[in-house]
Amino acid sequence: MIHPRTRVLEVSPDIGLGVFAAADLPRGTITWAADPLDRVLTPAQIAAMPNAMARDLLDRYAWEDADGNYVLTWDNARFVNHSCAPNCISSGFGFEIAVRDIAAGEELTNDYAELGLREDETFNCLCGRPGCRGFIAPTDRQRMQPQWSSQVRQSLPEVFRVAQPLADLIPDSALHELRSSLKRVRAA
Repeated sequence: MIHPRTRVLEVSPDIGLGVFAAADLPRGTITWAADPLDRVLTPAQIAAMPNAMARDLLDRYAWEDADGNYVLTWDNARFVNHSCAPNCISSGFGFEIAVRDIAAGEELTNDYAELGLREDETFNCLCGRPGCRGFIAPTDRQRMQPQWSSQVRQSLPEVFRVAQPLADLIPDSALHELRSSLKRVRAA
């Protein structure tokens, strides 16, 4: 069986390292979800690794979760590049969604400041998008959060209106929590 992620996402050696939509992805499409095959490592486990190269790879491809653990995704999600105008943002419900329509062949992007940058983790940005911040730092998360939250709030209702190839990875409890949250917003 082909994993559902491979039907909508691909790494294209012709375009360069990154993740690109293999089909049109409407706003609200779940573009990433935690998977049982993802590897979660504690800081102590990483520090105990004898191989510096393994630690360097984790620094490059893993992200830090809210508990301070490092998550290394097994799939192509680890190749999603940064953009100061990302088209995919964390929903707050354990998955990421497209916050605008993404055309087939278009690169999927995150804002790395949203992904738990460590205090010492900064980089120059070369995304070239309008509004590019030029320099990315952990402090960007607090400053950018209102914008990201607004984009997610506008996109979340679409989660239940569009096809979701990754639906089998979303726990029922997360979908129930999302439905309840959307009902509270509509009632307010």
